[in-house]
Amino acid sequence: MADLSSRNRSTYRDRIREQREENLARLERESKRSNKAAKIFMLLLLVGWFVLTQVNSVKADGSIIEKISVKFTQNYGDGGEILEPTIETSTSNVVIDEIKYAKDPDKWKPGSRVLVTINLSAKEGYYFGSKWNREAVTLSDAEFSHCGRIDDGDILQLKVYYIPCAVLGDTESAGWDYNFKKAVWREVDYAPGYEVKLYKNDEEVATKKVKTTTIDFSDKIEDYTKDIFYYEVRAIPMTSDEKKYLKEGNWITSQEDVVNSHTGSPGVTPIGYNTTENTGTIPKYNGSKTSTTGWYNPGGTWFYYDTYGRVATGWQYLGGLWYYFNNQGQMMTGFLYDTDGSVYYLDPNMGYMKTGWEFINGSWYYFNSSGRMQTGYLYDNGKLYYLNEYGQMVAEQ
Repeated sequence: MADLSSRNRSTYRDRIREQREENLARLERESKRSNKAAKIFMLLLLVGWFVLTQVNSVKADGSIIEKISVKFTQNYGDGGEILEPTIETSTSNVVIDEIKYAKDPDKWKPGSRVLVTINLSAKEGYYFGSKWNREAVTLSDAEFSHCGRIDDGDILQLKVYYIPCAVLGDTESAGWDYNFKKAVWREVDYAPGYEVKLYKNDEEVATKKVKTTTIDFSDKIEDYTKDIFYYEVRAIPMTSDEKKYLKEGNWITSQEDVVNSHTGSPGVTPIGYNTTENTGTIPKYNGSKTSTTGWYNPGGTWFYYDTYGRVATGWQYLGGLWYYFNNQGQMMTGFLYDTDGSVYYLDPNMGYMKTGWEFINGSWYYFNSSGRMQTGYLYDNGKLYYLNEYGQMVAEQ
């Protein structure tokens, strides 16, 4: 009985040991299968990642924008009108988001360059590269200044210089000075020069280009009482550079009127002029002739008679200086207002027109090369000045 129990226990232990060995063998087999599957899975992941990164790399390389092209097209309006340019890009997948001008277009002047800032963005799936310089930008009718990415690279900012353009306007007045041998016309805004054609009995006899608003035709006009003389004048650019941003104006035919030989204007209203009482005889004027020629001073007031014995009126260029005579022929002095609002200053003693800086009644004034009084900011000899609305210097900046 005891031996039977002992054999039963031995058999039970053997079965337990066999079962454990079978379980261990099964776990080992399953572990090997799992490791193999894991390796296969990891290998598949690595292959997929490699393929995906290569695809993305190819896609990314094809979406980089490393060069752009921007075109400015000049727009011309009516005479003297300055318009904004048309700005376009021909680069694929790039659009212009914003355009900013450093100076208001209302304050532009032909030939004076303006800084333009252009913000560009790339379409979805594209982006701008990191290196931008002059070679990466193709420009038409503009000058490169700077280019680079902003806003974390989403925006490409381009800065260029643009030169505004215009068609030159037409003179508002074209006529003759008092002896009918000097052509005189009114100045045109922005005009560097003028082209003038003289006609005698409807036949062209002379063509000249000048930078002034007067031409002396004494060598062409022998006797204006026998022949009919007139001229045509238009504003023009004078140099090849000026022709890049200026176009000539229209031809204007002169009138028979006698006009102001300094400004082309019909008249000037004097202020603060010499009030010395004239006690002498007033010379003849309004076309009447006397035997007197040259300067004449009856009773303290100066007059000037031309070679025909007629008293001079308006602006006259005498002995290399400009003078102004009122409608009665009296030489004016002091401040002088033109009908267009321009202010001039005539020497209080000698009467000739002043230019440059003048100290008058305790204040400094500045008159340009044409004699016009300046207001606002003035840059002269490397210094900036401010002149108030009356022309008085307020401060040196």
